[in-house]
Amino acid sequence: MKIQFALTLATLAASATSIADVDIPEPGINAEQVTVSGISSGGAMAQQLHMAYPDLFSGAGIIAGVPRGCAGGDLKTALAGCMAQPGETLDAETLAKALKADAKAGRVGDPALLADDRAWTFHGRLDTAVAEPVAEATAKLYRQFMAPEQVTWIADVEAAHTFPTVDQGSACDEMAAPFVAACDYDAAGEMLGFLYPGLAEPAETGATTLLETTLPGATGAGLAETGWLYIPETCPAGGCRLHLVLHGCGQSATQVGQAFAEKAGYLRWASANGIVLAFPQVVPAATNPLACWDWWGYTGANYMTRDGAQMEVLSSWLQGMVTP
Repeated sequence: MKIQFALTLATLAASATSIADVDIPEPGINAEQVTVSGISSGGAMAQQLHMAYPDLFSGAGIIAGVPRGCAGGDLKTALAGCMAQPGETLDAETLAKALKADAKAGRVGDPALLADDRAWTFHGRLDTAVAEPVAEATAKLYRQFMAPEQVTWIADVEAAHTFPTVDQGSACDEMAAPFVAACDYDAAGEMLGFLYPGLAEPAETGATTLLETTLPGATGAGLAETGWLYIPETCPAGGCRLHLVLHGCGQSATQVGQAFAEKAGYLRWASANGIVLAFPQVVPAATNPLACWDWWGYTGANYMTRDGAQMEVLSSWLQGMVTP
């Protein structure tokens, strides 16, 4: 399976790779092993995607995210009741009924397909940007459709609103760009290990190369026309896994370059376990100055359904990699 890469001069200089077709190693992507994760707005989008496309994704990892449907398509509701101050829109049964109604109307996939999936959810104890009951509502919503043992909820790490790592980034109690922090906790490893049981422990590796690729339709969805892919050297016998990584507000390429992608810890696990990583990027705009993923409706009323602008771009991108 071929994916076209338009490498930037900076990437070329770092990797000494010419502009050419690049092969995902045979036997390609395992369609049963496609997952997604994100932090903050990226966590919210991760759950939206997982629940809209349960036929595509087999699991999701969510750090400091808010549950699907919490904002109800309204920014005021999002700010008042879906972040630091829990509102009245967090009831898991109510949110589950809304998902089922969307499925009945054909706006999302059948939530019954979530039954054999896995979800890893996390909230730092020092996080003041998103309240713990809000983040926990993502886990409670999953438990409406999945067995308790398939949903992990972690809330005992002394971390602020940031992506926890073993030793990369700022102090764990700080909320500072690029919002990656040294917490003596490997969130990427814990997450990927739960979504893909039996992963090999990564060895210390050298630099890994992120390749730049185009995202068709991205501009109309408030996204960058290019994103990054990490392609491992080899795929397991059953095919490479594919994991979509969604940055949070203030973590896009425009704001922090490749710092989030390089420091969060995904790359070392992907290298050791045959995982293709995809890093799309939101573009800051007047209506979205922090480059957040759309979990309240700035791209339109269909933002959390299969007709949502960002949902369509991301799902099509991944499906193009899965389909030979």
